[in-house]
Amino acid sequence: AQGNTWVGANLAQMVEAAGWRLGLLRVNAAFTLANAGYDTDVYYGYLEEPVPDWTFSAGLPVQILIPLSKKVVLDLSDTPQYLFYLDTERERAWNNVFNGKLHFALDRVYIQAGGSMSDIRRRMSPELDINIREKRDGLDGFFLWQASRATSFALVYGWASYRYGDAEYMGTTVSEWLDREEQFVDFMTFIQPSSRARLFLDGQYGTYSFANDASSVRDAKSYGAFAGVEFIPRTGELARGLGIRGGFRLGYTWLDLDDPLFVDGSGFAGDGDVSVDLSRKTSIRAFLSRGFQFSIYSGASYYMSTSYGTGLSQMLSRKTTFSYDLTFGRSSYPDGEDGLGLGYRFTAHAFNLALRLARRLEMAFLATLGRRQTEATALPRDRHFFGIS
Repeated sequence: AQGNTWVGANLAQMVEAAGWRLGLLRVNAAFTLANAGYDTDVYYGYLEEPVPDWTFSAGLPVQILIPLSKKVVLDLSDTPQYLFYLDTERERAWNNVFNGKLHFALDRVYIQAGGSMSDIRRRMSPELDINIREKRDGLDGFFLWQASRATSFALVYGWASYRYGDAEYMGTTVSEWLDREEQFVDFMTFIQPSSRARLFLDGQYGTYSFANDASSVRDAKSYGAFAGVEFIPRTGELARGLGIRGGFRLGYTWLDLDDPLFVDGSGFAGDGDVSVDLSRKTSIRAFLSRGFQFSIYSGASYYMSTSYGTGLSQMLSRKTTFSYDLTFGRSSYPDGEDGLGLGYRFTAHAFNLALRLARRLEMAFLATLGRRQTEATALPRDRHFFGIS
């Protein structure tokens, strides 16, 4: 048993649900072949003419859980991945993400400490049309006290360092403007009024310290106040027919830049993804992500990135499910920066036909139809993908 906290109960379930047992070790592993198909424009309008290509990503995620005692668990995971492009050889890349955590599940106290390293070439923000290599190192900590059966308090800490090497975008050296360190501290209160939902309040403080002299004018502090809910499935329940799944975290955030010449920002922020089952075969979902991001452009400081949408899933048979998602997105810049022509809007239609071929084998046919428009050109750029995962 992993203590008497709800986080400890989740840890115990994760250990018991591991796919393989090798002596003391609990192992989860898989081979993934994702987004294997045809991309109509690898650069999403970055070049004057579309650059189509055939592509796929192959990964081998591995998680090893080592119960050192009834109250201590070591959690190690590594995900190597290869991105392949048939003709656009410069876009081929090896990626890797490593995470290590040590869990202490005591009677009414839960402690987690860990670190992570990632080296990924990807389209790192909605501002970009191309893939950029991002190296991230992180440390995190989590302390929770279960004050009563329904109430708990937590202190969360996170530190991360971002580096972008010699990557360039539209004549801008990315590292000059985005290399930085971030720190966050959250104080959270959880209240669980029933076995199906957990409510929480979150007060957050963050700092941003940029590495280069040119970008140090972006050094900032952030403050946030959020509230949310997590919907909890019952142990052993089927994935469908639960009623409500997922959760959301919504609130208000303030971004206070140290340089008085820059405009501070504030606004509604948060994220969420909630699914509601209309029947045992039909479900709908709504999702949202909104928050500040630092801009890659030297003429801007930050922007508010917003994406939201809705979706529908229909179970056609016991092993076949069809899903459709519609996503909208946009950016907004502070007063005085909106006129730089940096803003964007996008729309995406995603179709998915998922097939369960065996207990540990799934396949999906994918089609994504995307359109992106920037204020600089006002010309819509289309990017479509057709393939399998």
